[in-house]
Amino acid sequence: MVEPRHVHLIATKHVLRYLKGTIDYALRYVADCEFRLVGYTDSDWAGSVTNRKSTSRCCFRMGSVVISWLSRKQTSVALSMAEAEYIAACSSCSEILWLWKLLAGLFDLELDATCIFCDNQSCIKFPRESSVS
Repeated sequence: MVEPRHVHLIATKHVLRYLKGTIDYALRYVADCEFRLVGYTDSDWAGSVTNRKSTSRCCFRMGSVVISWLSRKQTSVALSMAEAEYIAACSSCSEILWLWKLLAGLFDLELDATCIFCDNQSCIKFPRESSVS
């Protein structure tokens, strides 16, 4: 940095204290886990106090590893909890398409249908990319 200031020192100390407090945390990778792309999605209905918009959240794992996550405020106001969940599921499907293209381009992987768990209860089978027009 060109001119470090006192706020930068405070921020650096904050990060170092956080790292010291989380030294025992770890990620666990399981080698014998099934190699499938699975998604989880959820939303909060009218979570924003100022404009009553909901927030969509989703994460995707391949095997035992989380490879992508998303948390984004929805562009429209949902009139019900079911509508907020539907909008979150739609944004998850577009993220799945992006992941399929990324994995196909990087590793030449041909993936089966992806299961997206909406609100951790119901499963939506998203079709393969070749069947989507």
